[in-house]
Amino acid sequence: MARFHTLEVADVKRETEDAISIGLQIPQDLREDFRFIHGQYLTLKLEVDGEELRRSYSICSSPFEEGRLRIAVKRVHGGRASSKLVEQLKAGDTLEVMTPMGNFYTLCDAAHEKHYVAFAAGSGITPILSILMTTLRSEP
Repeated sequence: MARFHTLEVADVKRETEDAISIGLQIPQDLREDFRFIHGQYLTLKLEVDGEELRRSYSICSSPFEEGRLRIAVKRVHGGRASSKLVEQLKAGDTLEVMTPMGNFYTLCDAAHEKHYVAFAAGSGITPILSILMTTLRSEP
């Protein structure tokens, strides 16, 4: 059952002027809960101006990166959650994060030779990054 857990921010990387990627450290006792399939997303619970907000962000790391998850956040003009994350979040902060969800993935099988073409625009690149990294490693 999906539920929120408190995770520590391992690092925040500025990707563009209005986008960051967030590395989340997954404690050993939660690694099974946060095991994910390439293309899935995480839901964050934030408090902004006394109001609880929930926002979902695609995982852009590969499941092969043990103990770490990375998501990307692009500031949306007027977006309270994205603005708070992009402007204020730093390593060592904690976030309330729901376990991974979603069905946007491909099945990898090293025994079958396939060709892939991937298209993405804007922030839609984030799940594609996870899918590509995983596929390249799973189907060399």
